[in-house]
Amino acid sequence: MSALPSAKFTPPPLDGSLTVMQMLDWHYTYNPSYPLFLYAPINTDADPSPENVAVTWGEAVEAVYTGAKLLKDQFPDSTNTSADSANKAKVIAILSHSDAVPYYTTVLSILRANYVPFPISPRNSPQAVAHLINQVGVSHILLGHDQSMQQLMKRAAEFLKEDFGYTKEKIPSTSMIPVFEDLYLSKSQNDGKERVKNIKEEIPLKTLGSREIQLYIHSSGSTAFPKPISWTSRGVQELATRVQFAGRSLTGKIFSLHVIPAFHGMGLFHIFSAAAAGVIHGVFPPQTPPVVPNPQNVFEGASRTGAEYLRSVPSLIEAWSHTPAYVDWLAGLSAVFYAGGPLDSEVGNRLSEQGVPLCCAYGSTELGGISEFPPSEVLRDAWKYFKLSKGFNFHLIPSTKDGGDTKTFELVALSGGHCTPQVFNNTIDGVDAYSTHDMIKEHPKYKGYWKIFGRMDSQIIHSSGEKTNPGPLESIMNQDPHISACVMFGHGKFQAGIIVEPVEEEREQFIGADTSGDVNERGAKLEGFRNKIWPTVEKMNAYAPQHSRVFKEMILVASPSKPFTYTSKNTTRNAVIIRDYAPEIEALYADIEESTQPSIPAPQQWDLGSSKAFVRAVVESVLLKDKSESATTIGDEDDFFQVGGDSLQATWIRNSIMRALRDGAKIDTRGSASNFVYEYPAIETLSAFVASVVGNGSFDAAVGQQESDAQVKTAVRGMNRMVEKYSKDFIVANSTLRNDSMTGKTRKVVLMTGSTGGVGVHILDRLLEDSAVGKVYTLVRRGKDNKDVKTKQKEAFVERGVDPGLVENSKLVLLEAHLSEERFGLEENVFEGMKEELTHIIANAWRVDFNLGLTSFESDVKGLRYMVDLALITGSLLVFTSSVGIFQGSNYAEKRPFSEVPVSPKVASTSGYTQSKWVSEQIIQNASSTAGLHSVIVRLGQACGSPNGSWNRKEWLPALVRSAPFLGCIPDDDREISWIPADLVARAFRDFLDTPDTETQENPSFVHLIHPRPVRWSDLARTISSKLNVDVVPFTTWLKKLEEVGKKDKNAEEKISALRILPSYQGMAAKYSGSHEQAELEEAFGKALIRNENAKRLSKTLADPDAPQLGQEDLKRWLAYWGL
Repeated sequence: MSALPSAKFTPPPLDGSLTVMQMLDWHYTYNPSYPLFLYAPINTDADPSPENVAVTWGEAVEAVYTGAKLLKDQFPDSTNTSADSANKAKVIAILSHSDAVPYYTTVLSILRANYVPFPISPRNSPQAVAHLINQVGVSHILLGHDQSMQQLMKRAAEFLKEDFGYTKEKIPSTSMIPVFEDLYLSKSQNDGKERVKNIKEEIPLKTLGSREIQLYIHSSGSTAFPKPISWTSRGVQELATRVQFAGRSLTGKIFSLHVIPAFHGMGLFHIFSAAAAGVIHGVFPPQTPPVVPNPQNVFEGASRTGAEYLRSVPSLIEAWSHTPAYVDWLAGLSAVFYAGGPLDSEVGNRLSEQGVPLCCAYGSTELGGISEFPPSEVLRDAWKYFKLSKGFNFHLIPSTKDGGDTKTFELVALSGGHCTPQVFNNTIDGVDAYSTHDMIKEHPKYKGYWKIFGRMDSQIIHSSGEKTNPGPLESIMNQDPHISACVMFGHGKFQAGIIVEPVEEEREQFIGADTSGDVNERGAKLEGFRNKIWPTVEKMNAYAPQHSRVFKEMILVASPSKPFTYTSKNTTRNAVIIRDYAPEIEALYADIEESTQPSIPAPQQWDLGSSKAFVRAVVESVLLKDKSESATTIGDEDDFFQVGGDSLQATWIRNSIMRALRDGAKIDTRGSASNFVYEYPAIETLSAFVASVVGNGSFDAAVGQQESDAQVKTAVRGMNRMVEKYSKDFIVANSTLRNDSMTGKTRKVVLMTGSTGGVGVHILDRLLEDSAVGKVYTLVRRGKDNKDVKTKQKEAFVERGVDPGLVENSKLVLLEAHLSEERFGLEENVFEGMKEELTHIIANAWRVDFNLGLTSFESDVKGLRYMVDLALITGSLLVFTSSVGIFQGSNYAEKRPFSEVPVSPKVASTSGYTQSKWVSEQIIQNASSTAGLHSVIVRLGQACGSPNGSWNRKEWLPALVRSAPFLGCIPDDDREISWIPADLVARAFRDFLDTPDTETQENPSFVHLIHPRPVRWSDLARTISSKLNVDVVPFTTWLKKLEEVGKKDKNAEEKISALRILPSYQGMAAKYSGSHEQAELEEAFGKALIRNENAKRLSKTLADPDAPQLGQEDLKRWLAYWGL
């Protein structure tokens, strides 16, 4: 592996003389140094900004041969002993999540072993997996390493027995899919060309006929189980060589595949086309478990690898559209392809207007990609349209589904050309053909550009003769954070409805709801969820034709006992779902038919008195309609639901008010607030709300805040679940053992992690020079750079100005470790020997990436739990490095400034990083209160460099200062900063090792490690201004200049690293718009103001009234290190 080389690409012949597998050998000979994959390694404490890593064709081909050899050795057979054997090839399925580099390499390895690969989506149900295995006759299955894949295969095997009569012997054998290290051997293991030569001789490449099956891909299965589609040798070759019809050359271009799963046809198309085109694929770094794509990490991965092209699903593009920094990045790409579903029109139009080069990519499992890819030009005003490839023969059949509209056609693929269909279901003028059932329309201005209008089999025909095209409407609904998926219905009915499946967190409340005896409780839960999603329904209704709009009473919520079924593309199987829910759908229409809306005239005036009279009449007409004669009134302050109202009656109250507002007050009710009858369930409050709507001219509810609160609640649930998971079965500490360990040993024996990081280096330095410390064990995480731990530690010392000779210190024991494994991956005798000596543990290593979600930090949390267990077993004091970053959600705090006490999970919910730190604090608290753990939780503030000035240039403050010469200014802020030098941090950590047991009884001791003598940022800013000859300006002025430079110069990031973390500064800017009272509770740049009395009490270093403040000398060293 290496940084991106500048090797020239020698293309293989595309005349059909070489198969894809022969192209691999071509690249091994002619392009061994040319990159196939490019990834940005995960940031670590030791290297927060590592260089990109390229996997070259030479390395990849060697890995393919290594994989082929592994497969042959694993299950040798008689079907392929001859290279030209006519016997049917063995089918090897892959059932694993997508780790791009090893996954694609494994697919190619299967092909090179003369087997037939069959990637199966791990999103399939066990029944679907069994169906696919049976349909194809799979011989062996390569399984992912996570437990979920083992369970999925176990259940699939049960269905193979039950549904298909498989015996135990007939069920395919399984093994683990090779990981990166299995395929990409280290130089010491790999003899390169000699190894490839030997494997070639051992496994001669089979010559395939053009119609022989070389690959299986399965369809999404929109209406039933997914269908396996066989791809012939000719089809695979055409898939690869189709790039010759591209509108632009992709040779040497970096194409981001971070979003696309390797098991999907889109991903396979790319890997085959790379063999022909020389395109370089940007991917996530190989790791187990694989990285799960999200808007943040895809942006990070694609931007760091310098991607020029990107392929994505619409949902991610829609998520990026809300963040200016993401939009600016997208606008700088050559093309942004979306595929797999429709992109929201409003989002697409807005992005296109902002310069984002959106392109629609079109294809299918049966055809591969058949749109021009990439197109010769990007038409900003036709982003929904695609151009069909010149290598594709097609026929258009006028659609009868669209009322005979001759502008709408069904697309039919014809045999011939370079896009031979892999399935035939039609004949056109004697030519075999494949009817796609996709309806397309040509652009009225740009001839030859088409857009998908819908499916021949998906339009809803209402009893009125009007039609609803559900695709775009469902797409809008699926953007709601509470919704997992939805399906529209209404064929043959007067109005449309929709079935909604809630996200997993919301789904829990409906477990057993369909069998519960309490009808009112069940109805309230269902109606509550309908109200949650109502803003999105109204957004959908605003887009839909009037006859396609959905009313609240037409929303069904899916039952957990009847979950939706999905295709391999993770799309819903609509026809199956509608069939499953037929009884509920019919019952819903019957209920609506029986219900009548009260006819009450709207008031002439909408003042509070008139509004109250109107609302009272509506409420009484609904709630008192079926009551006894004695119940003649409802008090203005009576809660509707306390006097017997139910969800259906609440719907009619709302509908009556909505009608009056729409017809009488001419209010656009499409923007109505969600759930307003539930929010205002009394005549008094509801009438005040109605009067306010009319007075303001629109519904203006705080939907954004509601969504924000919902996201926080979801995050908190995830945090609490992880705490619960890692707080089980603590070993109760032996107090006698602890007393013995503290009193029976004359010197401290410390285990620490994170010793190669900016702070960890100085902690280790301080421990080694301390005569009270007898030995220091350091656990250094294994990296992919193949450097031994001593070299890594030495380089870290040098970088921070510490004597590198310390690696030879007799007190130091450097150990290479996996922190998330039991015993940290150490040999048992090494671990046991260390365990016998320990008195203190410093848990300082943690992944640093603010773009990741909580689950991406689970391995760190798991490692922390192992540290907790070790501390309990040995009676050691555990010192855990947390972060003051957990206070970022300060708007959820009950009291500020923040004291050295536990904090609410809401406050720490702002990022996966801060969530993981809170989770770890809580696990330590639980271990302290229930198992007797003694611990200190150190919430570390901003560490500001080493004595030699070393402060990573790419961190937010160094990047900010380094922008000054380019922008001509530096931001001002008269508030204080409590940044603390790394060597001062280290001395404080040493002090914390002496924390008395009385401070850690039953609960951990929390300390805030910040500078005890803060200074004003404005003093430093003026010094920087003088030294660099730049102006001092308000923060918002500086940010505006930074944003303007980024927009004007697409290459500005190369000079101004601050642009790479622009969202961080934009987040700081939001703090400057707060109140004066808010500003007084913050440090400079909007950082939370925190107390540190406990830290000063436990650390003589921090208690020193003469502790040196930050000043001219520190600034001088920083500027020199940054090259200023």
